[in-house]
Amino acid sequence: MAERVPEFALLIGVFLGLSATVSAAVLSGTLFRPLLFGAVVCYPFAAFGVLRSADPSEALPPRVVLGLGAAIGLLTAATAVLERATVEPLDGLFATVVVSLPPVAYAVRFGADVNPLSPVQSLVCCAVVGAAFLALAPRLGTVSALLGFVLGLSGALYADARGFRPTHRQQRAGIAAGVLVGVSVAAIGIAMQLPLGPTTAAAAALALTPSLFVALTRTRARRHHRFQS
Repeated sequence: MAERVPEFALLIGVFLGLSATVSAAVLSGTLFRPLLFGAVVCYPFAAFGVLRSADPSEALPPRVVLGLGAAIGLLTAATAVLERATVEPLDGLFATVVVSLPPVAYAVRFGADVNPLSPVQSLVCCAVVGAAFLALAPRLGTVSALLGFVLGLSGALYADARGFRPTHRQQRAGIAAGVLVGVSVAAIGIAMQLPLGPTTAAAAALALTPSLFVALTRTRARRHHRFQS
């Protein structure tokens, strides 16, 4: 029975997600936001199935889930482009990343290693792109800061899942550097009278990302250690 939990949970989630998407699309006459609503409905059921199963990859092959995540992301991006009159480009990009992340995270966790880059190279790429969105936040808005935060943290967590293990000294240095850079960005934003909301969001993302990464990975490492012992 336990092995079938992921299948049943996923089926229920897909059914409810599709029902919610179709109903919202019919009522609103659009597809972008109904797709997001359907993902919000579907993903908790899938997460329940994954957490309740000792090996969900038997019922949910990682590469298949990765393909579904890519398809959902492309569909979300396509609908954002088609409905560009009412959907901002950055909002569409952010939504695409967010709906794609859970399937990608599942695939990474259970072994669908299709990334040709090393963990460190992946981390650097995500950090650079994330930093670019953070730097553009005063111009593009708060969503840009959120996108930079999600990309940077996701890249760090991916590297951790693939074996990247910074030392305690490096972790402390990263936390201190994040706080220092975040405070500096906030001070510069105030001095230059940049838009308060986006600048504050970018500063908070810079300050919190290293600390959040350490907290998440340290908790997982402790659980793994307890499981082994």
